[in-house]
Amino acid sequence: MEMLRVRIGEAGQHADVREVQEVLEHLRKVLVTLCNELAEQSVRPRFEVVEAATGSLTLGVAPAAATETPPQILSQFAEDIRDLAHLRFRPTMSSELLSEYRDLIKSPNPDTPIDYGYGNQWVRIDAATREQFEEAVIRTTAYEVSLMGTIESINIHRKPYSCSLYTKLPPHQRVRCTFEESMLHEVADALRRQCLVEVKGSAVYGPVGIYPLQLHILETPKPVEPNIEYLRQAVHSMDIVPNGMSIVEYVDQLRQADEASA
Repeated sequence: MEMLRVRIGEAGQHADVREVQEVLEHLRKVLVTLCNELAEQSVRPRFEVVEAATGSLTLGVAPAAATETPPQILSQFAEDIRDLAHLRFRPTMSSELLSEYRDLIKSPNPDTPIDYGYGNQWVRIDAATREQFEEAVIRTTAYEVSLMGTIESINIHRKPYSCSLYTKLPPHQRVRCTFEESMLHEVADALRRQCLVEVKGSAVYGPVGIYPLQLHILETPKPVEPNIEYLRQAVHSMDIVPNGMSIVEYVDQLRQADEASA
């Protein structure tokens, strides 16, 4: 059976249950987001632990038998995690997926090593890898950034409070947002109403993707009622993207040119 192996902790040491839970939850989020990206549609695949070995805990993870997933899901994950560990970023990777990979690489803490194995290849994520990755993943900080979408979830279990903004114009992605406690009522109201809102704040951008990895909301969300058909016509009437290129490819080209001239 094709599977992804995950080794948690140093050899010969027992794994902490909380660390196992955190790593597996972030791994699940990465695999689900990667499935959506590869399938180019919203899917909800299930993944199972199909093998376990003690020592340092090693788990075998594979798609559930009844779940339809892209055949390359595990191999693509293995390629991505290997490249990210060497600070290489796949140009077609979305900002949302990179944000999930970032959480996975940071988990469960700065010190516990995690090894990912696929076939005969293993990749180790340790303290040095995490530090280097975090320095490389943050490329640009921008201010007065405006995004439109719907608030889909709120997390108030730790500060700063956070929420997910689901963008309404394609490519549809979730952008992670943080906000101050004083805005909780307005953000919660936007979640309850499921209305389209505009959020403004400071944003952190990575080396790939067209949306920020994270946006810190500085102004309360404002309901908006855009004319979607007018916006589509306006976009298609402007030669923003050269013929034969997707917007992701064009943004990546501009980013590389900007970095080359820096």
